[in-house]
Amino acid sequence: MKNSKGNSLVIILLLVMLPVISSFSSLITMTSSMPSQERIFTINPNAEGELHIYTHESFLAWGPSEDYDAVMDQAFDSFGREHNVTVNVHVFGGMVEAMNILIQNKDDQTADIVIGLDSTMVSKAKSEGILTPYTEVNLENISTDLVNALDSEKYLIPIDYGLIAFVYDSAFINSSQTTELDSLTFENLLSVFGEDLVVQNPTLSSTGLNFLLYQIVFYEEILGQDWQEWWKVAKDLVVIDDSWSDSWDRVFGRKQQHMMVSYGTDPGYNAFFGYGNETNARIINYESELYGWMQIEGIGIVNGATNLTLAKAFIDHAISTDFQELIATNNWMFPASSSIELPPCYDYAITSENVTLLNALVTPSYIGENYQDWLIEWQNIIYIKKYWWVWLVISSVIIIGIAVTVVLYRRKTKVKIEE
Repeated sequence: MKNSKGNSLVIILLLVMLPVISSFSSLITMTSSMPSQERIFTINPNAEGELHIYTHESFLAWGPSEDYDAVMDQAFDSFGREHNVTVNVHVFGGMVEAMNILIQNKDDQTADIVIGLDSTMVSKAKSEGILTPYTEVNLENISTDLVNALDSEKYLIPIDYGLIAFVYDSAFINSSQTTELDSLTFENLLSVFGEDLVVQNPTLSSTGLNFLLYQIVFYEEILGQDWQEWWKVAKDLVVIDDSWSDSWDRVFGRKQQHMMVSYGTDPGYNAFFGYGNETNARIINYESELYGWMQIEGIGIVNGATNLTLAKAFIDHAISTDFQELIATNNWMFPASSSIELPPCYDYAITSENVTLLNALVTPSYIGENYQDWLIEWQNIIYIKKYWWVWLVISSVIIIGIAVTVVLYRRKTKVKIEE
């Protein structure tokens, strides 16, 4: 009888607590796992075969608008016509999102090729079994150092690369008024520019993920400090967007904030289009030494690709001169192929010359081992601790629920005894 009464009490408590816990769970899920923003472009329709490519929304999308059709033709349509296949380009808001979808669908894949996974994600992608290597690929125009920095096993082949940087609108921020720009540290990034700074969500965006690694490795390996402390301050200052494109629109479109995490090639983009801001990028400067983080984007074959020969042929196409020459002025990264002559506007880009690359201080396997924990810890700081009041409400409701349940139970027991 006592066990029956105890079980009834537990059931009542669970009924009281469940809606509250469910509401909080929904809040955390909403803030950390946004719905898919997939769009599909179908190129060379009505062909005999099909090829499905996953990539991000910015890939080859930042050249002159009047040249876009020609760029897409050179990148995808020419391949489709040559091989008599329809090329379906699946575009996502960010590559972390795309990788998560590949992981979710790994037992029933749609994709054949993925473009844009990088050195921060390759170990995770390999451990999840979503890629298959292309070991016999011809890499005569891609440096061995670049290949090994991404993946020596060739699950991913380099397609472009560039340094993570902080870019700003010089109409609002400039070194003549703000001298900290010329000695930018993570500390004054917050103390001076925090309310103007826009970063990207590392659980969705590869730019955001690479920035997170930039900050983590600098704090752990250079400063010997807890990387989480920086974010505990940042969460109340910076704006966090879902994607790089959202951040660009916020800073240079709507001009709501004036600095963002982006790439060291952005000054070249501004020079190419005559926008000004040709010197509006900085990387971390600590004790008179420059520290950078290089993002290397790759192209790989998805495990389960329906036509392995066709997938390999597309990778050969993507690292060819015809494709690689599109990268510099449409994707605004350095092309992986050393055969490409860069336009003069790249004189304004930040290169790795005289920069200590933090990538060299950690291995891809180390990143893979810690990847999930870092993201969970980041989410805990940004979302769970940010919504402390939700925990307070939950605790209060649970306490009240327990008190009410106990009172009702005692009253019911008292009535039965009196009867």
